Amino acid sequence: MKTQILLSKNLLVMVINLYKRNFSFIIIILLILISLHPLAVAYNYPYNYLGDDAFITLTYSKNIVNGKGFIFNHPPATLGTTTPLFAITVALFSKLLSVDIRVIAVFLSALCWIGIIWVFFIFRAVWNLRDWQVGIIALVIAGLGWRAWLQMEAYVFAFLLTLSFSLFYKKLYLLSGFTVNLLFLTRGEGVLLLPIFLATTLIQNRVSKRPAKDLAVELSKLLIGFLAPMAIWFFYASYTFGSFLPNTLVAKRVQGLNNIIYTFFHYLTTKWIGIWIERYNVLWFMFVIGLFDSFTHNRKQLIWIVWISVYILGYSLLNVAGYDWYRLPIIFVLKVFVGLGLIRAIKELVRMLKIKSLFTIPLIVLTVLSFYTVIRPILHYQPWTGDKPRGESYIKLSQWFNDNTKAFESVAFVEVGYLGYYTNNKIVDLLGLVSPDIIPYIAEGDLSGGFWKYKPDYLVYMAEFDWILGFIIANPQFKLEYLAVMTLPGPWGTDLTIYKRRSSTVHN
Repeated sequence: MKTQILLSKNLLVMVINLYKRNFSFIIIILLILISLHPLAVAYNYPYNYLGDDAFITLTYSKNIVNGKGFIFNHPPATLGTTTPLFAITVALFSKLLSVDIRVIAVFLSALCWIGIIWVFFIFRAVWNLRDWQVGIIALVIAGLGWRAWLQMEAYVFAFLLTLSFSLFYKKLYLLSGFTVNLLFLTRGEGVLLLPIFLATTLIQNRVSKRPAKDLAVELSKLLIGFLAPMAIWFFYASYTFGSFLPNTLVAKRVQGLNNIIYTFFHYLTTKWIGIWIERYNVLWFMFVIGLFDSFTHNRKQLIWIVWISVYILGYSLLNVAGYDWYRLPIIFVLKVFVGLGLIRAIKELVRMLKIKSLFTIPLIVLTVLSFYTVIRPILHYQPWTGDKPRGESYIKLSQWFNDNTKAFESVAFVEVGYLGYYTNNKIVDLLGLVSPDIIPYIAEGDLSGGFWKYKPDYLVYMAEFDWILGFIIANPQFKLEYLAVMTLPGPWGTDLTIYKRRSSTVHN
């Protein structure tokens, strides 16, 4: 009996020692398993039914692949996508791999989703994280993912943001300046990271009282890393588009200022925060714990709060229209701090379980509930069906134009992503995103002026957009110049009516 007990004890000691020696390997296996979740989401994605705005970017990718350059089916070249880097990268990989643009876009985002996890692991020492703590953050990032936005640049932005922070804290200033530039080309707000890095470097230098020479070298590396590739983009974009900034920023700011779409600040304060409180409930406690822990134990993490504060302030001051995906950077930062909160809660549980404490049971319950909220989406994964109601209608609409019109004939509508991607027609965007000549009319409150400037060959009417299309078809001149030629079933029980300019040639 004693021999059996001794053998069992020795075996247990061997297992514990083996576990300790191979703990990093076990965490790597865990991260690999977690990484399969984004790939599964991407594999089961509804590629035909991406969001309309996603197809705006992918239309540019389509034309780049076809050798037409940065155009929206027809010249002139316009920067009607907020994310030129995403459009170019998708086009490049689609051309090299001969894979469908839509598939490349989704899997590129999925790989960036996975990449965030591995950046935290590779730079765990920089963030003062242990192996198991990276595992917790990985579960949060994977479990609370944005399936609906895998089609867009959101995960590319989050990946580059995480990488930029990590490189900066690793003191790889030249590389971090370069990734900030990539961040800017992914979404314009990425440039806000540059002044944050410059200010942080100045503060760190003042606190540590390092020689001024060291400060000058660090600042120079940051600026060179950002400005060198930025100069290339500046000259190319200024020559090609007339501006190095996407015209989407101006268009969306005009939309917000004219109350065409409620502003970012309005949606943030009246809608999004309420949704987050209701949806994430118990995870808010983990966020608060994570925030408190950063203030008291790991102040490097506070750079996330600085970034998101500057982001919110910038978008609020610009009064840009509040599109849903503008909330994603905020949610990403919330998720990071939820992970940090779970880490602190687990550490406190380990400590308190060794002593009697009134806080032990509530904290155990809170931690278990938080883990359940995080892991449940992974365990009960259901494929996302995409924007199917709108997508099915818009694809049929596009097919009608392919069958009944010539590519040089122009089509005007409010949502132009599907039309741009699934047809080769000249597209007139009545909101000005890809038709910048319309923006001045919207800025003056003239929602129909851009339509009459172009006098397109076709107009697509849907009652949902009466706030702009209603002004156009109510104009007596419209009835003289345009004729309804087809009605197709639209999304959610509505109709899509196609009007044709009378002076255009009829195609049967």
